[in-house]
Amino acid sequence: MLKLDQNFLGAIALCLLLASCGPGPQAGGGIGGTGQIASVVSGAITGFGSVFVSGYEYETGSTSMMVDGKSGSLTDLKKGMLVRVNATVTERYDTHDVLQRAANTLLYEDTVEGVVQSVASDGSSLVVLGQTVAITTSTVVDASIPGRNVLSLMPGRDLVEVSGFVTGDGAIMGTFIELRTLDMNTQVPDYEVKGFIKNHNAAQKTFEIGALTIEYSDARLNDMPGQISGDDWNGLLVDATGDQVSSGDPGSSGVRMKANLVWPETLGSKDSENAKVEAFVTHVRDLSDFSMGIVRVQTSPGTVFEGGTPSDVQVGIRLVVNGPLVDGVVNATKVKFEREEEDHAEPTMVNSTGARLPCGDSTVPVC
Repeated sequence: MLKLDQNFLGAIALCLLLASCGPGPQAGGGIGGTGQIASVVSGAITGFGSVFVSGYEYETGSTSMMVDGKSGSLTDLKKGMLVRVNATVTERYDTHDVLQRAANTLLYEDTVEGVVQSVASDGSSLVVLGQTVAITTSTVVDASIPGRNVLSLMPGRDLVEVSGFVTGDGAIMGTFIELRTLDMNTQVPDYEVKGFIKNHNAAQKTFEIGALTIEYSDARLNDMPGQISGDDWNGLLVDATGDQVSSGDPGSSGVRMKANLVWPETLGSKDSENAKVEAFVTHVRDLSDFSMGIVRVQTSPGTVFEGGTPSDVQVGIRLVVNGPLVDGVVNATKVKFEREEEDHAEPTMVNSTGARLPCGDSTVPVC
C-alpha cells in the first residue's frame, strides 16, 4: 500500500547509528545518576496513553511518525498494528532500572492489503492476495468490519488492510484487520504484500509470495540485492506494492500483481545497544541460533528463557527477544515465549542450561 519515504528510513538508520556509536551511559550525580541508550523495537501496539509496544510504554511527545507512507500521528494508529520504533531509553546508571522510554521515530506499514478472495466458514482465516491470514482470539478486528466479524466480509468485493506476523510461505498471523473503503470509479487501490520470495525468475522479472505472482519489470527496486543468478532473491523477506491486480481462481491461487515498488524488509539499523523484537520463528539452525523473519538471534548460556527452554524454540513459535543488536544479529539476553492464551500463573524462567531462576524484575534484563 505504501510508498516508503526513503529519507525517513535513512533518518531512522542514522539516528540509531549515532546513538549506538556514541558514548555509553552518562552519569548525572554519581552512582545514582542516569544514562541513555539507543533501542530499536519491533512489535504490536498493545495500548495507548502515549503508545505501548509489546507491553512497554514509549513517550511520543516529540516522535516523528510514518503511517502507510505518510506523515502520521497517534490518531492514525490502532491496537494490534505492528510497528517499528527507534527509541531512547533512560535508565539508572547503577541499577539499570528503566525510568523512561521515548520514541524518536515510529513506522507503520501494513502486511497485506487487497480484496478478500475467500473466508473460512468458521472465520478462522481469510485469503487476501494469495496470502492466508489466520484470525485468532487475539486478532483485533476493527469496527469498520460489520459486527467485528470477518464472516461479514464479502469475497471479491471488500478491500481489507491486515497487519500481522509473516510466519511462513504465504502465511500471516493477523494481529489487526480493517475494512478499507474506496470509490472504485475514481480511486485506485494501493495493493501491498509482505512475505518471503520464492521461484524468482530474473529473466522474466517475476517472483512469488505465497500464491501471488509478482511481476516487477517496471518497479523501483529499492535496496534489493544484485542479480548474479536467478535465485538470488529466494528466501528474502520483502515488501511489494502495486496498483494492478488480476484475479485468477476464486480461491487462493492464480492472483497476479504488477509491482511499482519492491524493497527488502529491515529493522532500519544493524547495530543498537538494545533491541526488542516480537515475531515468529521462521528458521532454526541449532539450539542457540535461529531466525525470526529478517532477524537472526543467537543465545548464550546466560540467556534467560521465560515460558520455555532452548529446545522449545521451533519454527512457528511466537517469541519476544531482547538484547543488543550487533551487525544485524540480536545477542539475546532474554527470550520470552508468547502464547495465544496467556494464563496468569507465576511464570517459569530458566537459563539456556536449564537452571530454574527467580522471576523478579531484578533477574530480567529490561528493554
